[in-house]
Amino acid sequence: MQNQRHDRALPIAKSSPSHLWQRFFSIAHQLRYGLIFLVVLSLLPTGGLLIYLSFQAQIQQSRSLQEERSQTAAGQIDNYLDDLKRKLSYLARVKGLTNFQPQVQQSLLEGLIRHNDAYEAVAILNRKGQVITSVSPYEPLKLENLANSPLFIRAFKQQEDYVSPIEINPQTHEPKTILAVPIRNERDEVDGVLLAQVNLNFLWFVVSQTQAGKTGYVYVVDERNFLIAQKGSKPETFQLQDISKRPFFQLLKASGNTKRLNVYQGLKQVEVLGASALVRSVNWNVVVELPTAEAYAPVYQMLSIMGGSLVVVTIVAVGIGFLFIRQIVVPLQRLTTAATELSGGQLETRVNIDSQNELGTLAIAFNNMATQLEELITAVELERNFVSAILEIAGALVVVLDPQGQIVRFNRAWEQMTDYSFSEVKGRYFWDLFPNSDLAEQAKTTFKSLKAGNFPQQYEGSWMSENQQLRRIAWSATALLDDRGEIEYIIKTGIDITQRKQAEEELKASEQRLSFIFRQTSLAVVEWDLNFKVTAWNPAAEKIFGYTALEAIGHHAAELMVPAPARKVVDQLMNELLSEPRGRYSVNENITKDGKTIICEWFNTPLVGDAGKIVGVGSFSLDITERKQAEAALRQAKEEAEVALKTLQQTQAQLIQAEKMSGLGQLVAGVAHEINNPVNFIYGNLSHTADYTQNLLKLIQLYQQTYPTNAQIEEKIEEFELDFISEDLPKILTSMKVGADRIRQIVLSLRNFSRLDEAEMKPVDIHEGIDSTLMILQNRLKANPDHPAIEIVKEYGDLPLVECYAGQLNQVFMNILANAIDALENYDNQRYTKDIQKNPSRITIRTKLVTNETGPGYSNNVVIQVQDNGPGITETVRQQVFNPFFTTKPTGKGTGLGLSISYQIVVDKHGGLLQCFSQPHQGAEFRIEIPVLQSGALALVGK
Repeated sequence: MQNQRHDRALPIAKSSPSHLWQRFFSIAHQLRYGLIFLVVLSLLPTGGLLIYLSFQAQIQQSRSLQEERSQTAAGQIDNYLDDLKRKLSYLARVKGLTNFQPQVQQSLLEGLIRHNDAYEAVAILNRKGQVITSVSPYEPLKLENLANSPLFIRAFKQQEDYVSPIEINPQTHEPKTILAVPIRNERDEVDGVLLAQVNLNFLWFVVSQTQAGKTGYVYVVDERNFLIAQKGSKPETFQLQDISKRPFFQLLKASGNTKRLNVYQGLKQVEVLGASALVRSVNWNVVVELPTAEAYAPVYQMLSIMGGSLVVVTIVAVGIGFLFIRQIVVPLQRLTTAATELSGGQLETRVNIDSQNELGTLAIAFNNMATQLEELITAVELERNFVSAILEIAGALVVVLDPQGQIVRFNRAWEQMTDYSFSEVKGRYFWDLFPNSDLAEQAKTTFKSLKAGNFPQQYEGSWMSENQQLRRIAWSATALLDDRGEIEYIIKTGIDITQRKQAEEELKASEQRLSFIFRQTSLAVVEWDLNFKVTAWNPAAEKIFGYTALEAIGHHAAELMVPAPARKVVDQLMNELLSEPRGRYSVNENITKDGKTIICEWFNTPLVGDAGKIVGVGSFSLDITERKQAEAALRQAKEEAEVALKTLQQTQAQLIQAEKMSGLGQLVAGVAHEINNPVNFIYGNLSHTADYTQNLLKLIQLYQQTYPTNAQIEEKIEEFELDFISEDLPKILTSMKVGADRIRQIVLSLRNFSRLDEAEMKPVDIHEGIDSTLMILQNRLKANPDHPAIEIVKEYGDLPLVECYAGQLNQVFMNILANAIDALENYDNQRYTKDIQKNPSRITIRTKLVTNETGPGYSNNVVIQVQDNGPGITETVRQQVFNPFFTTKPTGKGTGLGLSISYQIVVDKHGGLLQCFSQPHQGAEFRIEIPVLQSGALALVGK
């Protein structure tokens, strides 16, 4: 039945309590009155949250500042101690030091003491723990046999550096400690111990230079929980204090996190915000404490300003919101009214909104949807009526079952035969219609066979009528599959052949019924003689293949519809039909009269005469071209989806890798920035320090020349070695300047490698990027106990500035050089020491400028070659090195994306070439070639 449209709008419901309640909760009212709730529940909590977060951020900033102060002081102490231990280590690395002449040993120790006045005494112990040589600028070192002391056991027997607990020097009343390192002989065996007694006056310099606000203070605690230095005290009057029993220190130890302390009562019994940093080389802690009264003062001022601003913003937001809501409410009411009318059946309803915003677009979409809905309903009704008419006029018994065997459709022929109406059998199981249990079981068995995939089927069955007459039915059953290949419907068509089986006189009537089915069925029905010439051709065959019955009858199958390539197969199939009296099912390509290729399902069966001889062949055919095309389109869509999924996974992995490299660049730039500030401070003050030192030395010389000598002053001059200080102090300042210059060069290399401020394409120095990358990888290139050093050979050509993405190109250099280092390290682990010494690992980097003469014009290209003398790679591996996720490294060590991303950077983003040349046992070479000017290269790649 067709839907009837409503010509009038739906009547407006009368007011009722429920209706008024619904009107209160309408969108218009929610927009008008909900704004205040939105502001209160969104803006105010958001503002409050922001205020809270700002408060926490300010507190965190104060804590971070405290942490930075403590870490800076701890770093300075750590660096100073490392410098003292490093100098000892350098001297201890001299093999056979214990066997040198005493004069040589004395000279070496004196040189060490002159380098730093922190060394109060230096001594060399032999294998028995006896002092064989000692030097002290103050009093001679008095040490007994140290064979059983911890410093000798740790340094000599356990072969590790040792730092003794801090003690007060009885002569100078200043804190001191002892450093001990092992000494090795020519056979690289531990042969003694080099120890140095060091004063800790530098601790007071560090804590006095550490800024902790106006009222804050700094102190140092050793591993025994002794207070060993404090800002504001003097080393010569300082006494070691055990603070392990102090309440705040107990809280510090119980917290288990010395980097983020809560507010507590500090060392001076004042509430403070404290932070602690570990001096890693000696396990000391530097504590910086700032009274909370000074730390929280800016926070409370900021809270008052933000609270007032939030109140003003809330009032302004409510006022502006009411102005804009009206522009939304009126169009929404019109859309609501139109939607109500459309749901009531008034399909001609349209809405008119002149707004140019999303509501106007929604109104246009609503009108288009209403028009399409009206057309769709009309088309559906026509289609449904058409299908129903075909099903009802079909003379065959047609029943449609669902996958469970329940009846879905039941045509008029079935109603006439069974005296059941469709309403009576709808939803019932098909075999329940059989009055005989044996026939019902046979129907159920046939259905199970169809469901198991044995379709199409043609068979004969029986039906017991109400007057107990047994009727014979010729069944044809097949299944309709869904997109997943599962059975969606089972269609059974049956022909009552009882009369043909009963008597000769009923043969004519039976033939008439068969002829009717032959003409009315949608299946193409074709009969062939023994020579496979057409003898019968139904209208469905005329419709499918385009030949009329007069055109088809008397012609061979090959002449009508068999393509030339398939004729041999068709001949073989037809011969099998004549030799074996059983049916054949096949799916073939056929040709229509107008030359169109179609795909048909064929069920061919031999026709047997009364004498049992084959007299011909009968065939049923169905055009399934559209179904096959749909299946092919579905397979193609599935394949395209799989390719898209794989591409998405690759892109996601590459984005993760790019994010990691971006994070590395940010980290490197941050570290460079943080190091650069204190280094610039030191470097800027060195020149002033040198000038002040020269002025002080000149002033001392002037005093010596002007005033008469004094015995006490002369004694101090001799004690302090003023002449040596005058000569050595400028050298120390020069050495410090050289060290600061080295640190600035390292920082510059880190900044050049990160290139965070050069995200756009610009001319850069390629050599500078390569050198920066080598600086980052310097730690892996140096020799260590795990692998020998890797030599870097630079053969740089004369290159101009190259237009490129500097940060991304540095990423390419990093990936290629890191892979070369990995290959060489793995190769060295497999070689003997003699082989490594004979042929040490080496990476050669060459650059040159070449002219590209291919294409429409000439262009200058830069070539960078990175070659190693490692084991090389096979041809199979070489062809896959740039594939995503391909790696030869163990699981967990490599992602397989480094060279793939490098290839995209060079080829896609720079219009260049990235190639790999290698053979087994002959090393590997990666060749990068990019244009000097990227604008022309990218235009050429686009073409």
